[in-house]
Amino acid sequence: MNVVRALVRTGHDVVATRQIRDNTLFARKLGARLVVGELDDPDGLVEAMRGREVVFMCAAHYPRYSIDFDAEVAVARARIRASIDAALRAGVQRFVLTSSVATVGPPRDGRVLSNESDPVTASAAQCVYHAVKLVAEREVLDAAKRGLDCVVVCPTGIIGELDVKAGTGFIIVALSHGKLPFHITGRQNIIDADEMAAAHVVAAQRGRAGEKYIAAGHNVTIREFMERIADELAVPLHSWGIPLWLAGPAATLDEMRCAAVQNGSRPFLAREFVDMVRHGQWVDRSKAVTELGLPDPVQLTATIRKACLWYERHGYLKRRERPGTHA
Repeated sequence: MNVVRALVRTGHDVVATRQIRDNTLFARKLGARLVVGELDDPDGLVEAMRGREVVFMCAAHYPRYSIDFDAEVAVARARIRASIDAALRAGVQRFVLTSSVATVGPPRDGRVLSNESDPVTASAAQCVYHAVKLVAEREVLDAAKRGLDCVVVCPTGIIGELDVKAGTGFIIVALSHGKLPFHITGRQNIIDADEMAAAHVVAAQRGRAGEKYIAAGHNVTIREFMERIADELAVPLHSWGIPLWLAGPAATLDEMRCAAVQNGSRPFLAREFVDMVRHGQWVDRSKAVTELGLPDPVQLTATIRKACLWYERHGYLKRRERPGTHA
């Protein structure tokens, strides 16, 4: 939704697809025309894309659980191929894929920060989340050989407004309710949701065909990120770090438990998050700065504050007392 809002705000005529079962409460307020578009309906996708200059594929497969590797990769491949084929049939001029920094590996050649040229390790490629992002990205870049003008954007951890499902922002929500007794020690990069969306817009306008660009903000440790959130929320940080050797099996068991009850519940400790921390890298955003003209990121504190205010306005957090207000 952030990409839709950024496009509308910059004056573009936007058509946004939605699944038939989607809750459109927030999407209806963004100023785009909503049409039903299912990834298993090729003809419907073509009609949704027809007449559009650019397609932003922000809905690549996102596995709920990391249990069945082969099944999740097969779904990811089928869905991205359906989108690519529809774009080619509709005559779209440019295809922009939202990928992930999970497709970027550790730095080589003595560098401290990873960049777009660094391939993932073999062990990372065996993680479900990493694998589904890799297969989508490779399918899109391979489609360039069939005439698809494509650009890939690889966001890092995103927090900010319109995060309805509280992705990376689940840390904010959990800390606010005192329900994050432990955390995984590691590194992460955090980008403001609005800056991530702006990176998509300029990638469509200025990105070189067949290239990928990291959309990144601030390199931080998980602990530092949590400390800044706790400071903004004015809550104590009672959370202890757990090692990856323990977090991995615990996350797998938690996902198996959620899958067994078959109610679609979200595991408290997602294996995806564990894998992202295990293989996480601090990244270099200079390619996107040089080629796309991305500005310096806003301060991380400002991004955290904006996210907290949005969650508060929409009932994820309790209303906080502020100077000059009365209960």
